[in-house]
Amino acid sequence: MDERLRPFLGTWILDPDASNYEQGSVPWGGSLKIVEKNGEVGFFMKTVEGEGETVEANFSGIPDGEDRPMPQNPFADTLSLSLNTDGDLVSEAKRGGLSIMVAKRELNEDGSQLTVYQTVHLLDAGSFTNEAVYMRAQ
Repeated sequence: MDERLRPFLGTWILDPDASNYEQGSVPWGGSLKIVEKNGEVGFFMKTVEGEGETVEANFSGIPDGEDRPMPQNPFADTLSLSLNTDGDLVSEAKRGGLSIMVAKRELNEDGSQLTVYQTVHLLDAGSFTNEAVYMRAQ
């Protein structure tokens, strides 16, 4: 495992007051669990939306920057995962070779806060970025 991944691993709790969404409403609460197993990184997200509805999303990838098929996803057909030169953990989903979503995960200096900048590209409406701020669970 690339040691630069280690600080991202663990359970993170959403801080709705510190988060800012351009698309949709900031969830009431949520969590993000990032795990590594046999070279693959898994992301397990859960949010509680304004109506009290719980939404879950899970995906995984190999952090080598290569586009890999996502056969079970109705929105994207490939996903790549990589660590960029700044040490951020970045995923990019594509459909038909076009980028439809990029998520950049950035840690603060002491590793206690994770900010996820998720930019969605919509052909008919432009691009929107949601900034979700998470605190490391103790």
